[in-house]
Amino acid sequence: MAKPDAAKVLVWTVVLGIAGALGLVLLVHKITQSSRDKALEAVNAESKPPAARSETALLDEAAAVASPFIADVAAGRYAEAYARLAAPYRDVVTRGAFAKTCAASPLLSAARSVRLNHLRQQSAGAAATIEASGVLDTAAGAVPIGFVFLSEGGRLRILVVSLAGVPVLQGVAPR
Repeated sequence: MAKPDAAKVLVWTVVLGIAGALGLVLLVHKITQSSRDKALEAVNAESKPPAARSETALLDEAAAVASPFIADVAAGRYAEAYARLAAPYRDVVTRGAFAKTCAASPLLSAARSVRLNHLRQQSAGAAATIEASGVLDTAAGAVPIGFVFLSEGGRLRILVVSLAGVPVLQGVAPR
Protein backbone atom coordinates (compact mmCIF):
# COMPACT_ATOMS: atom_id res chain seq x y z
CA MET A 1 0.00 0.00 0.00
CA ALA A 2 1.37 3.36 -1.01
CA LYS A 3 1.68 6.22 1.38
CA PRO A 4 -0.83 9.01 0.77
CA ASP A 5 0.62 12.18 -0.59
CA ALA A 6 0.94 14.74 2.24
CA ALA A 7 -0.22 17.56 -0.01
CA LYS A 8 -3.45 15.69 -0.93
CA VAL A 9 -4.13 14.92 2.74
CA LEU A 10 -3.59 18.57 3.64
CA VAL A 11 -5.86 19.79 0.82
CA TRP A 12 -8.64 17.31 1.71
CA THR A 13 -8.31 18.19 5.40
CA VAL A 14 -8.69 21.90 4.63
CA VAL A 15 -11.62 21.31 2.21
CA LEU A 16 -13.45 19.04 4.66
CA GLY A 17 -12.72 21.46 7.52
CA ILE A 18 -14.18 24.37 5.53
CA ALA A 19 -17.22 22.29 4.52
CA GLY A 20 -17.76 21.20 8.14
CA ALA A 21 -17.41 24.77 9.42
CA LEU A 22 -19.80 26.07 6.76
CA GLY A 23 -22.31 23.33 7.61
CA LEU A 24 -22.03 24.17 11.30
CA VAL A 25 -22.57 27.91 10.62
CA LEU A 26 -25.66 27.14 8.48
CA LEU A 27 -27.07 24.81 11.16
CA VAL A 28 -26.58 27.39 13.92
CA HIS A 29 -28.17 30.10 11.73
CA LYS A 30 -31.22 27.92 11.02
CA ILE A 31 -31.69 27.08 14.71
CA THR A 32 -31.33 30.69 15.87
CA GLN A 33 -33.62 31.99 13.10
CA SER A 34 -36.29 29.44 14.07
CA SER A 35 -35.99 30.39 17.74
CA ARG A 36 -36.13 34.08 16.87
CA ASP A 37 -39.31 33.59 14.81
CA LYS A 38 -40.99 31.65 17.64
CA ALA A 39 -40.02 34.32 20.20
CA LEU A 40 -41.34 37.08 17.93
CA GLU A 41 -44.65 35.21 17.54
CA ALA A 42 -44.92 34.84 21.31
CA VAL A 43 -44.26 38.55 21.88
CA ASN A 44 -46.84 39.54 19.26
CA ALA A 45 -49.42 37.18 20.79
CA GLU A 46 -48.82 38.60 24.28
CA SER A 47 -49.13 42.19 23.10
CA LYS A 48 -52.71 41.59 21.89
CA PRO A 49 -55.39 42.07 24.54
CA PRO A 50 -56.91 38.83 25.80
CA ALA A 51 -60.06 37.79 23.98
CA ALA A 52 -59.47 40.52 21.44
CA ARG A 53 -62.55 41.26 19.43
CA SER A 54 -62.84 43.25 16.27
CA GLU A 55 -63.88 46.87 16.65
CA THR A 56 -67.05 46.19 14.68
CA ALA A 57 -68.05 43.29 16.96
CA LEU A 58 -67.35 45.41 20.04
CA LEU A 59 -69.36 48.32 18.63
CA ASP A 60 -72.24 45.91 17.94
CA GLU A 61 -71.99 44.59 21.51
CA ALA A 62 -72.05 48.16 22.90
CA ALA A 63 -75.06 49.02 20.74
CA ALA A 64 -76.83 45.88 21.99
CA VAL A 65 -76.60 47.34 25.51
CA ALA A 66 -77.16 51.03 24.70
CA SER A 67 -80.25 50.63 22.50
CA PRO A 68 -82.40 48.72 25.00
CA PHE A 69 -81.11 50.99 27.78
CA ILE A 70 -82.32 54.09 25.94
CA ALA A 71 -85.62 52.39 25.05
CA ASP A 72 -86.18 51.43 28.69
CA VAL A 73 -85.38 54.94 29.96
CA ALA A 74 -87.67 56.57 27.37
CA ALA A 75 -90.50 54.17 28.28
CA GLY A 76 -90.04 54.79 32.00
CA ARG A 77 -88.82 51.22 32.66
CA TYR A 78 -86.16 52.44 35.05
CA ALA A 79 -85.63 49.12 36.86
CA GLU A 80 -84.74 47.41 33.56
CA ALA A 81 -82.47 50.28 32.53
CA TYR A 82 -80.81 50.35 35.98
CA ALA A 83 -79.94 46.65 35.61
CA ARG A 84 -77.81 47.52 32.54
CA LEU A 85 -75.59 49.84 34.59
CA ALA A 86 -72.13 48.90 35.86
CA ALA A 87 -71.68 47.91 39.50
CA PRO A 88 -69.65 51.07 40.35
CA TYR A 89 -72.61 53.17 39.15
CA ARG A 90 -75.15 51.16 41.14
CA ASP A 91 -72.86 51.38 44.19
CA VAL A 92 -73.07 55.19 44.31
CA VAL A 93 -76.46 55.95 42.73
CA THR A 94 -79.69 54.43 44.01
CA ARG A 95 -82.36 53.23 41.62
CA GLY A 96 -84.65 56.02 42.85
CA ALA A 97 -82.03 58.70 42.21
CA PHE A 98 -81.35 57.19 38.79
CA ALA A 99 -85.07 57.22 37.91
CA LYS A 100 -85.43 60.82 39.10
CA THR A 101 -82.45 61.95 36.95
CA CYS A 102 -83.78 60.14 33.88
CA ALA A 103 -87.31 61.53 34.29
CA ALA A 104 -85.90 65.05 34.72
CA SER A 105 -83.92 64.87 31.48
CA PRO A 106 -86.07 66.06 28.57
CA LEU A 107 -83.68 64.44 26.10
CA LEU A 108 -83.49 61.02 27.76
CA SER A 109 -87.19 60.83 28.50
CA ALA A 110 -88.05 61.79 24.90
CA ALA A 111 -85.45 59.54 23.25
CA ARG A 112 -86.58 57.49 20.28
CA SER A 113 -83.41 55.60 19.43
CA VAL A 114 -79.63 55.64 19.63
CA ARG A 115 -77.06 54.83 16.99
CA LEU A 116 -73.43 54.26 17.95
CA ASN A 117 -70.85 54.88 15.25
CA HIS A 118 -67.48 55.30 16.97
CA LEU A 119 -65.64 53.17 19.47
CA ARG A 120 -62.44 53.58 21.47
CA GLN A 121 -61.01 50.98 23.81
CA GLN A 122 -58.48 51.82 26.49
CA SER A 123 -56.71 49.47 28.83
CA ALA A 124 -54.28 49.48 31.70
CA GLY A 125 -53.09 45.99 32.52
CA ALA A 126 -56.09 43.71 32.80
CA ALA A 127 -58.57 46.60 33.24
CA ALA A 128 -60.25 48.08 30.18
CA THR A 129 -62.95 50.60 29.34
CA ILE A 130 -64.85 50.99 26.14
CA GLU A 131 -66.06 54.39 25.02
CA ALA A 132 -68.71 54.51 22.34
CA SER A 133 -70.28 57.57 20.82
CA GLY A 134 -73.03 58.28 18.37
CA VAL A 135 -76.31 60.08 17.98
CA LEU A 136 -79.41 60.05 20.18
CA ASP A 137 -82.63 60.63 18.24
CA THR A 138 -85.07 62.59 20.40
CA ALA A 139 -88.29 64.51 19.90
CA ALA A 140 -86.16 67.68 20.12
CA GLY A 141 -83.76 66.46 17.39
CA ALA A 142 -80.45 64.66 17.18
CA VAL A 143 -78.03 64.98 20.11
CA PRO A 144 -74.48 63.63 20.36
CA ILE A 145 -74.33 60.85 22.95
CA GLY A 146 -71.44 59.04 24.56
CA PHE A 147 -71.23 55.93 26.71
CA VAL A 148 -68.45 54.52 28.85
CA PHE A 149 -68.79 50.78 29.33
CA LEU A 150 -67.12 48.37 31.73
CA SER A 151 -66.95 44.65 31.12
CA GLU A 152 -68.48 42.73 34.00
CA GLY A 153 -68.72 38.97 33.82
CA GLY A 154 -68.00 39.06 30.09
CA ARG A 155 -70.85 41.52 29.43
CA LEU A 156 -70.72 45.25 28.85
CA ARG A 157 -72.35 47.49 31.46
CA ILE A 158 -72.84 51.26 31.32
CA LEU A 159 -70.81 53.44 33.67
CA VAL A 160 -71.35 56.93 32.17
CA VAL A 161 -73.82 58.47 29.72
CA SER A 162 -73.00 61.90 28.26
CA LEU A 163 -75.22 64.12 26.15
CA ALA A 164 -73.48 66.72 24.00
CA GLY A 165 -70.29 66.04 25.97
CA VAL A 166 -71.91 66.60 29.39
CA PRO A 167 -72.19 63.60 31.72
CA VAL A 168 -75.85 63.23 32.66
CA LEU A 169 -75.60 59.75 34.19
CA GLN A 170 -72.29 58.96 35.79
CA GLY A 171 -71.18 56.46 38.37
CA VAL A 172 -67.80 57.99 39.05
CA ALA A 173 -68.81 59.94 42.15
CA PRO A 174 -71.98 60.30 44.22
CA ARG A 175 -74.22 63.22 43.44
